Amino acid sequence: MLTFIAFVVVFGTIVFFHELGHFLVAKLAGIKVYEFALGFGPALFSTPWGETKYSLRAFPLGGFVKMAGMDKPQEYDQEEEDEQRSFHQKPLPWRLSTIAAGPLMNFVLAILLFTIYFMLITVPPTITMVEPGSPAESAGLLPGDRFVSLNQQEVSETEQIITLIQASPEREMTIVVKRQQQLITVPVTPVNENGKGILGVGIDSKPQYPFLTSLQAGFTQTWQVTRQLISDLSKMITGKQKAELSGPIGIVQIVGETAKQGLPNLLLLAIILNINLGLLNLLPVPVLDGGWLLILVVEAIRGKPLAPEARGVAQFIGLALLLLLMIFATIKDISRLNLFS
Repeated sequence: MLTFIAFVVVFGTIVFFHELGHFLVAKLAGIKVYEFALGFGPALFSTPWGETKYSLRAFPLGGFVKMAGMDKPQEYDQEEEDEQRSFHQKPLPWRLSTIAAGPLMNFVLAILLFTIYFMLITVPPTITMVEPGSPAESAGLLPGDRFVSLNQQEVSETEQIITLIQASPEREMTIVVKRQQQLITVPVTPVNENGKGILGVGIDSKPQYPFLTSLQAGFTQTWQVTRQLISDLSKMITGKQKAELSGPIGIVQIVGETAKQGLPNLLLLAIILNINLGLLNLLPVPVLDGGWLLILVVEAIRGKPLAPEARGVAQFIGLALLLLLMIFATIKDISRLNLFS
């Protein structure tokens, strides 16, 4: 149940912001919007407001915005009336903006979530790495352990912990850590290196930051994660890095496992998924937003629209590629579950 709720909230928020981007720019452009929907399948709830129907559908695996010129109207006798407010009747900048607004909103959401993370989330001093053969490994300390006290002295800052450890070379210390909601007492003796005690762990922590600092960090971290993901994707495409893909099964499993680790980790995962979805949709593959952008640019260069047959073939090829990728990712997900072992 926790996995299902976490998945619906995380993925639903991502999809909502993506479709909201398309919707808002379409409205600004004067394009008629027939429906704004979250999910697919039968409608669980729908209500008309003005000229647009808003609906919540049964399967929370996506969403859509139905626009004049790109989708059929609810009533076919409206088609001539809607032609004046069709997507294809709008100037090229508006059409490009309407399509690009979806993935760009995912980057905006990533910045907002990073800002919330830096403003509201406090991460106590936590072990991020344990060196092989170190006193920490011998004592049984693990990545993810959170420091509570050293020698019965409560600790809340990384610098405080380092100072206490360095001041205790070759002297046994009693360390209390929190591991999966349990307090664990660990006796450990730091080794002596140049007169300083060394435990052999990496420690990280994060205080709360003011709004402007958090917002700036949100922009910076979103850019850094985006750049890293683009680099990884480029290496996968060129064969320099092993392709690591997750389909719906893998994503649900990852969200569920992350939800058990607490809100901060779930928030960070939502940020990564947002940026991934934004980048994925900008790929120049027909049926994705990037494919639509490419088609619009090609049509602008040619000075006339592509023939319906050519556009249909391009979209069929794009859909086939996505289905093959989805099948491959799903097989990988299933293999990770060891269902066939």
